[in-house]
Amino acid sequence: MTWAVTVAAETDAIPIADVHMAAFGSNPLLLAQFPTPDVRTQLRHCIAKKVATDVRDPNIAVLVARDQEKIVSFAKWSLPVTAPETYVEEPWVWPDGTNFSILREWTEKIEEAQERVLGELPSYQTLFLRMNIVKLRTHRFDTGLTFIGTDPPYERRGAATSLMQWGLDRCRKSNLPAYLEGTLNAVTLYERLGFKTMCKVSIVLEGSVTYEEACCLFEPCIEISAIEESPEANI
Repeated sequence: MTWAVTVAAETDAIPIADVHMAAFGSNPLLLAQFPTPDVRTQLRHCIAKKVATDVRDPNIAVLVARDQEKIVSFAKWSLPVTAPETYVEEPWVWPDGTNFSILREWTEKIEEAQERVLGELPSYQTLFLRMNIVKLRTHRFDTGLTFIGTDPPYERRGAATSLMQWGLDRCRKSNLPAYLEGTLNAVTLYERLGFKTMCKVSIVLEGSVTYEEACCLFEPCIEISAIEESPEANI
């Protein structure tokens, strides 16, 4: 199925929040960070508010795929920032009752992994905690897939792939890498699109449950080189 990918409007914020909760509402990390139904109800409103803010941000692309008028999948791409810009992303506001201890621990692990994977990009800085996300970027030369989610009844029908291709096409044109952290059940999709799993990040949740995500990197120059070196490339 071919999906029409469009840029989201502020009026799409609540439907996107609904898809987000449908896609990740049973995720063990989300349940640990936002531990009660009331907190998760508040989280939905926080997500909608952040989406509306991101839609207005010229350094962020919020995209949607629709089934007629219904939003069935969304993605948030953090775009490169060039000199002499200094960019601060609008922070999240989390609901009362959030487990900030787990949120902080996970954020620190993710930030450390991101720094290892991306290395010393020129003038690239990230100031965190994700409980108050502030990303200061000067000369950011990578593109980041911050969020992507699909309404479960529409999974495996190509919507997420279309949203990812939007960003990867721009990476190829600009010869810029893309970075993401994702759930392990989505790694096959990422690798099929050209990402390479660079490392994994884990955290032990209540009940000695280990939660893990993969940190993945897409490098168009490597992708192009692999094609040129392939024996089939000249066929």
